[in-house]
Amino acid sequence: MTRNIRIIKDLLWFLALWGLVASIFRLHFGLGATTNLTDAVPWGLWKILKMVAGVAMSTSGFTVGFLVLVLRLELFRPLLRPAILVAFLGYGSSCLALLFDIGLPLRFWHPFIMWNEHSFLFEVFWCVMLYFSVTFLEVLPTVLERYRIQRVVRILHGLAFGVAIVGISLSSLHHSSLGSLFLVTPQRLHSLWYSSLLPLFFILSAMGGGLMFLVLIKIMYARWYQPETVFGTNWGESTEKVCSLNGSESGPKKRGPGGKEMPMLRGLATIAAAVLSLYLVLKLGDLVRTGAWRALLAGTWESVLYGFEILISAVLPIVLVSLPGTRRSPTGLALAAFSASAGLALNRLDVGIFGYWRDAQTIYFPSLAEWAISLGVVAAAGLVFLALIENFAIFEDRVPGQKFGREIFHASFDAFTHVWNTALTNSLQRVSLIAVFVVPLAWVAMYPPYRDHQSVEPVVEPPMGLNAVRTALRIDGNRAGVFVDFHHADHQQRLGGEESCGTCHHVSLPNDRSTPCSRCHRNMVWPTDIFDHSAHVKAVTARDNLKAMNPANQSCAVCHAAGQAKCAASAIGCVECHQKDMWLTSVPDSSLNLALAASYQTAMHGTCVNCHKQQQQNTELPANLAECGTCHRSLQKREILMVEAKLRP
Repeated sequence: MTRNIRIIKDLLWFLALWGLVASIFRLHFGLGATTNLTDAVPWGLWKILKMVAGVAMSTSGFTVGFLVLVLRLELFRPLLRPAILVAFLGYGSSCLALLFDIGLPLRFWHPFIMWNEHSFLFEVFWCVMLYFSVTFLEVLPTVLERYRIQRVVRILHGLAFGVAIVGISLSSLHHSSLGSLFLVTPQRLHSLWYSSLLPLFFILSAMGGGLMFLVLIKIMYARWYQPETVFGTNWGESTEKVCSLNGSESGPKKRGPGGKEMPMLRGLATIAAAVLSLYLVLKLGDLVRTGAWRALLAGTWESVLYGFEILISAVLPIVLVSLPGTRRSPTGLALAAFSASAGLALNRLDVGIFGYWRDAQTIYFPSLAEWAISLGVVAAAGLVFLALIENFAIFEDRVPGQKFGREIFHASFDAFTHVWNTALTNSLQRVSLIAVFVVPLAWVAMYPPYRDHQSVEPVVEPPMGLNAVRTALRIDGNRAGVFVDFHHADHQQRLGGEESCGTCHHVSLPNDRSTPCSRCHRNMVWPTDIFDHSAHVKAVTARDNLKAMNPANQSCAVCHAAGQAKCAASAIGCVECHQKDMWLTSVPDSSLNLALAASYQTAMHGTCVNCHKQQQQNTELPANLAECGTCHRSLQKREILMVEAKLRP
């Protein structure tokens, strides 16, 4: 195995293990604690980069399948298995990344039985899952051939054409539907990217960019594993012996770049460039049709970003493939393929994230955990890809030998100590050492309580008065804009006047009758420790006229049971001392420990939502009283708010 491949695998393992730690945190702590997503920008990096951009770059599976199995272009048959493998890994990793995007991942099975046929996302889900199953059936014969299970292989080969047709249909359907997802946001998505032709743009760009991505994968494989097949004896050229007139060999003669597979790559790149040309013409024509060309000339950062996207996604690849010199050069083709692939990913990020920033009036930057999961999923797919191409007949007609894994590992970065040379002679040892360093480092860097609970506490602000006498309050604890306008006086009157205060304000600080919720529930998403031990020691010492707190610690016996460790478990309940001076109204157990206050979000929802659910039994009240949009007006659709504003007198 070459040193470059070893280094690449080590880097992929580093990213994959880091992403594994981030995935555990995401599933345990939730989206709010591990991501920078907000209601204004709810779709983040892994959703767009993997589900929208990832599947787009995996379209070579159905495009090459169409060229070979339907159009019978045998020139591209050697690329059929690699294209199917890219599609299998791309769609598989996209499904895995989508699992982290679901608020409650355990409910991933709901779309299978809870159908919403009016949703584009529902159609995308089914097409992606079914096409992933199709690619699995298409990859399976290659795996079974290695183990000589010929009977099953023959059956799968017999079904290959029908399976390919189903896969082509599914892939073309969901790519257009991915574009249709954004048609429902005409007022939010920037005019440079919004168009009624988004479904057509998505499938054309995916076809062209996906083919270019396959060209890039093939060139990278040849560069690392088989440089002689595409590039001849040397990188970028092949040679042949020629004879002089007297019959002696005159030495090598340069034939220029070309090995036996270069015509195949040039042909595929030419087809991709033709598709991208059609895409470019339609994009520019649509700018004129919709009048969005004015925004392109406005000089904003969106116009610059749009111009750069068009340049690298279409213009540069088309020009490079059109020039005979670069078209015959592996390096030129690789540059064109890389540009088209990067441009395709940038287009999906523009449509899915950047294009919404101006309307959202906020800038979203992914958290470290989001980067880790996104890159970790890609790295895991890369490791599986390398494992499969090294052990199965993906790029070759026969099963590769074991040449990739049996050489002695040479030092990649530490030539002085020779640790890599002597200790790490197999992959398991290398991965174990990488994990020893990565897992603790990732844990410390991304552990949500370190990032949110300790570093940004307190984060809750008290309600703002909407009038001078504060009969109406705006509750927006973290000032994020997802507020609730709470009419305090109206609620108090409906619930029974001042005697009803205890319905919501269940606890007040000692000798206080109206403690704001934010004084105890000081963090939006995490419980808060509100017990001040030092203040209690001083208070007990002063109350009981103790001579001193130290060294006898006379005050400890007042709260802690004798003969037990001085900890929270051995202390008496807070209610036993504060039954009268904290105005407790809804504490069911006198031994209840009030030292830990729930998060502000939990406290608000637990009080308001539960009460609203009980009040829904009253037929005179609205049926949607317990729904989020009833109180959080900012969560309602902008169109509804605009209509209501027009109807107001």
